[in-house]
Amino acid sequence: MSGDKYWKQANRNLLVKSLAELCYEQALTAKLETGARYFVELASGVIYRFQAQLTVWDWLLIDAQSIEREGDGQVIPADDAAQFFIDAALDLEASPSTLGNLLHELANTLVADVTLLQKRESLTAHTLGTLTDEKLQCLLDGHPKAMVNKGRIGWGAQEFNAYGTEAAQGVRLLWLAVRRDLAVSGNSDLWDWPQLLAESLSESQLQQLDDKCREKGVNWQEFLPLPVHPWQWQHHISQHYAQQIFSDDLVLLGEFGDEYLPQVSLRTLSNLKRPQALHVKLPLTVLNTSCYRGIPGKFMRCGPALSEWMQLLCERDEQLQSRGTGVLQEVAGLHVPHLHQESIKGAPYRYRELLGATWRQSPASLCAEGERHLLMAALLQKDSSGKSVISALIEASGLSVEAWLEQLFDATVVPLYHLLSRYGIGLVAHSQNLTLVLRDNKVVRVLLKDFQGDLRLAQGDFPDRADLPESAAQVLDQLPANYIIHDLFTGHFVTVLRYLSAQLMTEIGLEERKFYGVLAKVLRRYQESAQRDNGGMAERFQQFNLFRPHIERVCINRVRLRQGYDDSAERPVPIVGGDLTNPLWLAEQESQKHQPATASALEA
Repeated sequence: MSGDKYWKQANRNLLVKSLAELCYEQALTAKLETGARYFVELASGVIYRFQAQLTVWDWLLIDAQSIEREGDGQVIPADDAAQFFIDAALDLEASPSTLGNLLHELANTLVADVTLLQKRESLTAHTLGTLTDEKLQCLLDGHPKAMVNKGRIGWGAQEFNAYGTEAAQGVRLLWLAVRRDLAVSGNSDLWDWPQLLAESLSESQLQQLDDKCREKGVNWQEFLPLPVHPWQWQHHISQHYAQQIFSDDLVLLGEFGDEYLPQVSLRTLSNLKRPQALHVKLPLTVLNTSCYRGIPGKFMRCGPALSEWMQLLCERDEQLQSRGTGVLQEVAGLHVPHLHQESIKGAPYRYRELLGATWRQSPASLCAEGERHLLMAALLQKDSSGKSVISALIEASGLSVEAWLEQLFDATVVPLYHLLSRYGIGLVAHSQNLTLVLRDNKVVRVLLKDFQGDLRLAQGDFPDRADLPESAAQVLDQLPANYIIHDLFTGHFVTVLRYLSAQLMTEIGLEERKFYGVLAKVLRRYQESAQRDNGGMAERFQQFNLFRPHIERVCINRVRLRQGYDDSAERPVPIVGGDLTNPLWLAEQESQKHQPATASALEA
């Protein structure tokens, strides 16, 4: 395929996503013309026409090859995503400044997408499904819900090629010594700071580092070791922290240790040479998928204690333990507040998240013999023929589609719902926060991660979480139950399952209501089991009702269009649109048409 064909394909793919998501978020309106032909008429006078299928989520599955642009007196195939946003600017209420910045993110995303199309062209879905998690993450399209999901404002071609996920290049970290009284830190009792250093360096490299410390006058009784991304040092730390550097409170020791591979989230790095070694999560002050990718300091002290508590919860709770639910524990965290930015009330959040690190367990270290791990986002990835990794895994497993999905839902959705219902713990479990553990191509359990900002608590009396570490209780957001339930509805159902059900419908003809019927069956089976174990759960299931007829439509792309690209003190907050009919409710309605009426154990 020529470069021009890759470019046009990437544009068409992004057009499909943008049209579908903006109509879903009700920023645009698609009207049915004839049969399966839809059109979107814009205030600019331009009309976009396409073939599409409406899903149970009130979301359009658009045929990329069918999109046409009617404007300027002509009808042409639509393969220019930037032109679409210019055409739709009035409808999207995007100011010229917002539109210009959006096109910047768009251009960066398209260039990265072309690289991925080229790299995946000869790889089948079956081949993709057999790659190691770390290698496969470098080939993933990324968040399906965010229109421009590789915006990376602040990076140029050199950074894309050196540090971008799709470049799949090893990165060697710089190491700093930070005077202890400058840092906010926390670590597990099982990991001290010398061990964290040793995770990344060989014995000979540790000796070299010791020599450098002697040369620089660094005593580890007074300092803590901190890895920093080389780009972050060059573009931010060396300037923003100049006062601490010149006063020798922050000492650059140099480049040491193993190379690390950027994962799909960009700022999480896995050890390229030793996959079982701890992952390192570092701030990268680039604007990517809606916000700057820094690391908030407020979670550093409580992170290790919170993730250890979550793991103990998984081990002592019968429902979680029986499913093998586990946690990728954050064993240590370190943050260096900016001396002056922290004193400004309402300062842009990106200046308060510049320097720090989180060390987290690698999923490879938690897999038994015969098991392998896979980011849930990988299930959605398609090869050049349109075949997905999930369908390849189902074929290789020897199970029926329904049986495979039952195992997936029991291992993933049930633990998330149980944590919500019994403990009032909401996890924003999008497909990059869930790591699947597979055996013989079947999902056997899930590993949870990312509790910094993606774990929230429901308000109310939840005695089973009474032993939550006080340091965590002080910083975690507490919200009403009707808000927290969206961590599951929106964070997982809309953001992950919406795409999985559509892919299986398109690819193998599995009806969406059948997909959600399997999920409903798994959830009802869990509810009956949990109610037998704990008689008070029925009330919780009403409080966190996954089977209600309607759910709110939460929108993320409209936030960027409305808010623009100005600095803010906090990360952007989603917008709520019109209600959606709940696919779980629809599936049960369909099921009841074909079965005699029976009362469940929870409704009797």
